[in-house]
Amino acid sequence: MDDSVDLALYMNNNAALWSSIDWPAQPATSHQSKSCKSSNSNRNIKMDVDDDLQCPVCLELYSYPIILPCSHVLCREPCAEHLFDFNFIRCPVCRDNCYVSGGISSLPRVLALENIICRYKEDQRKGEKEKQKSSSPVEENIVQPVIEEIAESPILCQHCDSSLKKLAKKSCLDCCSSYCSRCFRHSHPSREPYSCHEIVEPRTDLIKKTEPIQTFTHSGKCSLHKEKLTLYCSDCSQSCCTKCKSMECHRGHSIILIEDAYSDLKISLNNSLSKLDNNQAHVTTSLKCQRDNLKDMQQAINRRRDEINMHCDALMAEIENKRNFFLADLEYEERIRQNDMEDMVKAIERIQGSSQALQNFAKELLKENVPEFLEEACSLNDKLLKASIDCQSVQSQQSDLESLASKVVDFRKEKGVLRDLHYLSAPMTPIVDVSRCTRSEDCVVLVLSAPQSIHDVIDQYEIHYCSEEQKSLEIEETVIVKNVPDDRLVAKGLPLNNANVVILLDNLCKGTTYYFCVSASNLAGKSPNSEVVQCTTLMHSESVIPVPVIVESLCRQFTSSIQVYSSSPQDITVDQQISHFLLYRPLGQSRAWKTIPLYGRQDHRVFGLESSIEYQFVILGCNPRGECQISNKIVLQTEPTSY
Repeated sequence: MDDSVDLALYMNNNAALWSSIDWPAQPATSHQSKSCKSSNSNRNIKMDVDDDLQCPVCLELYSYPIILPCSHVLCREPCAEHLFDFNFIRCPVCRDNCYVSGGISSLPRVLALENIICRYKEDQRKGEKEKQKSSSPVEENIVQPVIEEIAESPILCQHCDSSLKKLAKKSCLDCCSSYCSRCFRHSHPSREPYSCHEIVEPRTDLIKKTEPIQTFTHSGKCSLHKEKLTLYCSDCSQSCCTKCKSMECHRGHSIILIEDAYSDLKISLNNSLSKLDNNQAHVTTSLKCQRDNLKDMQQAINRRRDEINMHCDALMAEIENKRNFFLADLEYEERIRQNDMEDMVKAIERIQGSSQALQNFAKELLKENVPEFLEEACSLNDKLLKASIDCQSVQSQQSDLESLASKVVDFRKEKGVLRDLHYLSAPMTPIVDVSRCTRSEDCVVLVLSAPQSIHDVIDQYEIHYCSEEQKSLEIEETVIVKNVPDDRLVAKGLPLNNANVVILLDNLCKGTTYYFCVSASNLAGKSPNSEVVQCTTLMHSESVIPVPVIVESLCRQFTSSIQVYSSSPQDITVDQQISHFLLYRPLGQSRAWKTIPLYGRQDHRVFGLESSIEYQFVILGCNPRGECQISNKIVLQTEPTSY
């Protein structure tokens, strides 16, 4: 509020004082009466304008006004800045949580409102000047004592512009100064060394209780003693004269020559300025990094949002395709059955119409004379008998509703799967099934247990291994094996990997001890490493298992399957306790092997393959002692799809 409003408030609160003044009688003219009404009207308008131009937070005139998405206006600093939480701000007027993508810097500045406030302040200044010029000498002599008394009562801010002083809201006993709300935030922050100051309500006795403050003029002389300033008090950070040195306020303080103080402070200021320059460079770099991090974060969130929308759209597309399939199938059934039943209805309608026509004709013939009756009676009687037989033969055909029992859908299981949708999590630690791992002279076969949870998604495995010599040298080798799940298993509600994962590591040294550990990973992260497994390859001619052989010439390819032939499963005896497994995977892709037991058969057909794709096949023969042999590897391609 400005001084004129404060004066009006004071006059209302001190009505008794104004009524006790013996004002001189003056005739009231019509012009004065109109002026009084106009003044009251202008004052009310002024009060309303003040309310419209005030910030709802600091209750002061807007400073750098910005508009929120909810259309309310706030001061940018510090009102809006204190209310911002990341990119959200809660409007103090309507309590609406507004999201601002670019932060407070993206909110538009209300230049029109800012110009109105500037013109409003200028009009206030002009009004005060015109009021002072137009006041009469008589009124000036009478009102002057009252004005002086009024000026002593309000406590004004000591830090505002002299032409726009506001009422003080707080006073600091340590600073001996009074502040309005805005100057208190800017000039008296709540941090050291101001945090320990004693803040009270506005008081008028602060300056009176303090000792006279020594200052110096532009001429370099003390304002109290009118002597030249030759000394400097380091404790008070103030220049002083020789007489000021003996004052109570400087007793026991460090007093030095003003030239020395000038040199020391100049050096200190230059050092501080250099340090600030360096820190400013650091702040600039940090600000750029923070903005880049914010941009990267927003881009990552946008990518995740696009991925979620893409997957949900694909899921809804599958549901829509299923809906169209079911509805089209029902429409086909309806069309076939409807045509048959409509043909039956038309045939019955024809019989009904023919019989009704004969019936009406017969009734009319019974009313005719004897000659006419006898002429038509015989032929009509035959027609009536035939129509009667046709009517008796008519039977309604029951609709085959039982066949529609197979057209019922039940999506309870799918609904449960949709309810269980969740964010992808990192896979659990893989488990190496040591009882099924085998080795040969230059190969080790690792068997990993299948995950038990349907939510445990594994995109790839990382196998870390090293020999005894490499271990001493801290050398480690890594092999990455892709794990592509079968979508058909997922659709059946089975785990993504319902079988053991087989990994072949070949080209190893003979008779060498190796150490293996495995980790799994997906888009959400990586699992911890499994327990270390120790395995020693066989020496030459140490294995007793015959090497299996695949006869490529006897293998056959089909569109979605391949038949592999090998006589090795039948070339062994039961006492040898050798089991054979067919391993296969797509060629040219570092994937885990899929395994099929042969059960002593010479040929086995692998189904569920993609057309026109090359697959790699190998047969593994192993015994319960953990020894194995690997057959020759062959590559076969499925037949293309015929249209």
